[in-house]
Amino acid sequence: MIRTTDRDTFAQLLPQVRLDVSALLDVLWTYPPYCFLDKSREMEELDKFFCESMVDALMSTAAPYRDFFFRYLTAAHVIPLGIYHFIVAADCFERGYLYRLKERNETFFAIAAHDCFTSNDFWHVMDDLPLPDIEKFTVPPVMESTYIFVRNPTQKEKMVFVQRVRFHRIMSFYCFDLMNGLHHGHAPCVCQNCQRYFLTRRGHKPKYCSGRAPQDSRLTCRQYGAMMHQKEQNKQHPVYRLFSTRTNTIRKHHQRGKISDELRREALYLAETYRDRALMDNDYAADDYVHDMEQETLYAQARARLAQEDKP
Repeated sequence: MIRTTDRDTFAQLLPQVRLDVSALLDVLWTYPPYCFLDKSREMEELDKFFCESMVDALMSTAAPYRDFFFRYLTAAHVIPLGIYHFIVAADCFERGYLYRLKERNETFFAIAAHDCFTSNDFWHVMDDLPLPDIEKFTVPPVMESTYIFVRNPTQKEKMVFVQRVRFHRIMSFYCFDLMNGLHHGHAPCVCQNCQRYFLTRRGHKPKYCSGRAPQDSRLTCRQYGAMMHQKEQNKQHPVYRLFSTRTNTIRKHHQRGKISDELRREALYLAETYRDRALMDNDYAADDYVHDMEQETLYAQARARLAQEDKP
């Protein structure tokens, strides 16, 4: 557009381009490593280059701002595309290969990586992605590595070596990070509760991540998963099975008008009391629990309690 349109048209388009780039950056800032960038500084760059006072400079082929403007626009569109391509590749790798591993160590990770990244089916999926040749997933990442010397952040009087790695493409950074993690025994995993990815740091594969559960923000996915697992176990416990059967019947009788609301509440209270006692007292659970939880026995005891409460 800069090459073919007139100044006034370009000046009108520039604010819309700024809005589009800003929307892309809002999403980009939620992904590492861009979430660690200074967002206010990036917004200053947008305000500086995407304004009417820069129109002439951006349209001039001799202006140094023009090259930066094009690189900025290119990065703003290419980087999200690279993230999307990597997400699809990682999802295929985890669900198709990592998930079914019997052991989770470097050897098994290497075998899974080899099988996945030499599979024709995997590359067919990659080739069918939108704009597959832009930031295409690649197994051997291209990078430059060097060392610098800085002061130890915890012991200022000492110097340490720091490896500095430079990547020219976002895909190279992500692929290097993936392979480096697999090399050291770390691998991505999908949480069975929230379906988000998390990094496993030990040899076994946990089912749940430590992030907040979407069902209850007070619990982590691990806590929520443990709670649901306990509920599933409780369903199979004979004490809970009998409790569930009786309380369901009480609720149905109330819905059908066979018992009053007061009798329903009292019967449910007694059933919970007997359940808790049975869980704490094995002798009671083996001898008297079944008798006390009989339907007519519960109703009779509940009516007796209600009658006692009505006495002056």
